Amino acid sequence: MSEHTARAVRLFDELAADYDEVLPFFRGFAKLHVDWLDPQPGTVALDLGAGSGPLTGALLDRGCTVTAVDAAPAMVAKLARLHPTAQTQVMDAHHLDFPDATFDLVCAGFVVHLLDDPAATAAEVHRVLRPGGIFSFSTPSDVDNAPEWDFYGAVFREYQPYIPAGKGRLGRPLDGEHLLATTAFDQLAQTTVTQHIPIPDPDTFWNWALSHGSRAFIDALPPQQRAEFESRVRQELATITPTTHPTAATLNRGRRDDC
Repeated sequence: MSEHTARAVRLFDELAADYDEVLPFFRGFAKLHVDWLDPQPGTVALDLGAGSGPLTGALLDRGCTVTAVDAAPAMVAKLARLHPTAQTQVMDAHHLDFPDATFDLVCAGFVVHLLDDPAATAAEVHRVLRPGGIFSFSTPSDVDNAPEWDFYGAVFREYQPYIPAGKGRLGRPLDGEHLLATTAFDQLAQTTVTQHIPIPDPDTFWNWALSHGSRAFIDALPPQQRAEFESRVRQELATITPTTHPTAATLNRGRRDDC
């Protein structure tokens, strides 16, 4: 396990109790993702990097048979409690402990861009999919026409120089269509979905920021800069009325190509 992966596992183990509990960010995108895929009842699905199981829940609601895996043991324990009808297991996404041609559908929510080697994972997904099976994953996306929220990205960029090399952000830029095309998937499709999440107060937003991957950036700041960062975010939030957080995700889909 690389240091990057080990750091991510430690973080998400720590976050498991609050993950997707403060605001329904991941559950909202999971429903949009599964609505786009529109799986039929009885679909045999794998939720890859499942976290606490927002995609698992959305797939189960559609009548799918779901296996869910994640590298963080605390996440898998929470997932098993929330979705007892799913098969759950601690597993590295780069090395899937399943026979060839096991699943009709493999989904991943906001995880592929965090991996050490997305191409290796895509090759493993291709192996465990049945002929004609679908691989679909989501990645974060920018939101258009929300100038009141430009401050949020700006403050991250302003404080980036205070982050030690190799720390902070867990994700990396990822071209989803290129990844699928170069790992023998065809019939590629991509769409962007958005949701506007009500933010009742600055405390809720800040607690949400501490409950998912952004926590890595915040924790990596020196104490003085962390306090300044939090103060800046809270001050800006106080100027937005009503407070809703526009968020977007890119959904990617490809079919296992057996030609």
